[in-house]
Amino acid sequence: MADKGRKSCRAGRPGTPLRGRENGNGAFDRDEAGDHALGRSRGGLSTKLHLACDGRGRPLGFVLTGGNRNDCTRFEAVMADIRVPRIGPGRPRTRPDHVIADKGCSSRRIRTYLRGRGIRHTIRR
Repeated sequence: MADKGRKSCRAGRPGTPLRGRENGNGAFDRDEAGDHALGRSRGGLSTKLHLACDGRGRPLGFVLTGGNRNDCTRFEAVMADIRVPRIGPGRPRTRPDHVIADKGCSSRRIRTYLRGRGIRHTIRR
């Protein structure tokens, strides 16, 4: 007999606790909101930092996502976040001269994106 105090996530498996958070009407939401940058993986909750930096290691742009997200899915968002101020007047630079990336960014879509913006790139296959 199932304990009435516990919520179950599937019919036929009473008493199994439901993971998630309770919304206002007593039901549980299975998915977290997308703005938390938390992802569930085998080790628990984790966060991933997608970063673009210059040749000296100084950060130019970044995006936070859940740890279970693939690197190549956020490439364009990281590139859009790059803003390098100019020494004199004028708007900041948003296009790097050259991009070096690892095998996680070796998709055809990313290479096409870089070519379309006129950005030279070195990405290992």
